[in-house]
Amino acid sequence: MPSVLSVQSLYQNFGQVGNDTICSIGLHPWHISNDTFDAQFRELEQVANADNVIAVGECGLDKICDTDWDLQLLAFGKQIQLAKELSKPLVIHCVRAYEEVLGLLRNSAVNVPVIFHGFNKKWQLAEQILKQGYYLSFGTAILKEDAGARDALSKVPADKFFLETDDSGASIIDLYNAAASIRKTPPDALILQLRKNFETVFKR
Repeated sequence: MPSVLSVQSLYQNFGQVGNDTICSIGLHPWHISNDTFDAQFRELEQVANADNVIAVGECGLDKICDTDWDLQLLAFGKQIQLAKELSKPLVIHCVRAYEEVLGLLRNSAVNVPVIFHGFNKKWQLAEQILKQGYYLSFGTAILKEDAGARDALSKVPADKFFLETDDSGASIIDLYNAAASIRKTPPDALILQLRKNFETVFKR
């Protein structure tokens, strides 16, 4: 089986990013507040241009968390602009706010790759996201037989998706095997395709 490359996602303590850690960094809507946002964003700006920081995110909108909505909009908008300035991909966290997120991305004339993290919705929504040229990243939801994500994964173009464990503790190999079964393709071929997708999106 081909070797596996992992990317760590950080939402705080950006100054601790090591030069040998491949990561994305962003201000997650769960972890921002009006009192600390300015300082958080300054720290993000200072670290985000490092070579080993390959993406901005997770960032986005979440309608079921307690964070002030206007602050979420501000944080997301500033991170969209930061990703554009740095020419780095955006990793999106989105909960019950797909219309708003897609609208903001469209209105901001985003010209970098956009990856929707932890996608677990039906094909109809996946199709809307893909039509805007964005990518889908599937997590442990695909291990559940009744998950809508399985149908979406079976239909997404081969060059438009990724797999992730997030903070689940699951084995990425289990996800590769599940995805290969869902897409009816050999695991090694699937992993090679995902590596190609990674190299295309993250220019590595």
